[in-house]
This record gives sequence, C-alpha cells and structure tokens, in this order.
Amino acid sequence: MKYKTLFLVLALLVSFFFPALAHDFHTSITDIKYNPRTQTLEVALKVFTDDLEEAVSKFTKTKITYNSNSAEQQQQLYAYLQTKLSFELAKGKALKYKLLGSEAETDAVWMYVEVPVKSASLAQLYVKNAVLTEVFGDQMNIVNLNYKGKTESVLLQRGEEQKKFTL
Repeated sequence: MKYKTLFLVLALLVSFFFPALAHDFHTSITDIKYNPRTQTLEVALKVFTDDLEEAVSKFTKTKITYNSNSAEQQQQLYAYLQTKLSFELAKGKALKYKLLGSEAETDAVWMYVEVPVKSASLAQLYVKNAVLTEVFGDQMNIVNLNYKGKTESVLLQRGEEQKKFTL
C-alpha cells in the first residue's frame, strides 16, 4: 500500500513539474514550514495558472487573467483562499492568516501565506486544502508539513479536504 501511495505522489509531482507532458491532472502542492523563531506557519501554495484563473473567475463571477502586480487581484486571491484553505490547532477554530503575495512561474502561480500560531510547539495541526476542488472533480492537493526537521505529506481531494497532522 505504501508503494502505491508513493507511486501516486511521484506521478503527480512529475505531471506538476512537466505540464507540457500532461496537464490532464489537476494538482497543487502546498509546503508548510513551522518557524519557531516567529511562531508562524510559512505556507507556499503552487497551482497551475490556468486552473487558478478559472477558479477565481468562477468565485468572483468576473473573468480573471492572473497579474501579481494587481492589488485588486491579490485581494480576490485572498478572499478565494479564505474559503478554501484553513489551519486549526483545535478542531473548528481556524487560525487567521494573511496572504503575503504571489508570483508567477512558467505555467504556475506561487501564493505565500503566513499563519501566526503563537505557540512554541505544536501537538497537532488540522489542514484544509480545498483549492480548486469546486472546479475540478479530479483535483489532488498535496500538502507537505515540515515540523522540527521532519516532513509529513498527505493527499487531499474532493470529499476528503481536511487532514489532521499529529506532531
């Protein structure tokens, strides 16, 4: 079973980093790192640009073409993320976070989020990542959490959009 999961994750990574080979997969990657000095979660979320444009256009009911220099668009991205991405130390108590910004890559967009946790250590973390699941039924969101040098990964998708990390 572990090899099957590893193969799936590797296949998704290959399709994500080589979009010309296959964009039939709808995938995002979220990297979360706990910073004990600032007591924050530093989050980087990578999605395909065209998928993000489609989701935010649907969300805002306005045709969107990604532009990282647009303050209005950054607000739209933040409003969209607020409905799709959450972090909880205790079940049902979402932490507030801020969108630090975003930047374009060849066919993808990186969005950067900072989540204050105000805790020297974490026992658990609930992560919800429903980004793009309302648009693509096959959307797979890979979440990597790095805490004290140890990395755990989970796969979130429609119907199973939140997981608990025990730290």
